Amino acid sequence: MTLFLLIIAAIIIYYFFIYKDNNRRSFFTNNEKRCPNCRNIVEESFNVCPICKETLQKRCESCGKRINPIWKYCPYCENPIKK
Repeated sequence: MTLFLLIIAAIIIYYFFIYKDNNRRSFFTNNEKRCPNCRNIVEESFNVCPICKETLQKRCESCGKRINPIWKYCPYCENPIKK
């Protein structure tokens, strides 16, 4: 019986102190853009991460719009993206 109560107490402590805190943190970080490499918070206008220099966006050679570096085609002008 004591073991059962200990397990229930551990679950309650986990829920109130760890689980709720993790959800609260994810609520605030969901609206922020993060570097895919180091998970550092970056601004929308950054071309590279200031921490690890990961390329965050580049310009399409055809239309000049900023695009995600992993895309294979520009969504604005449909031009293939060179690596």
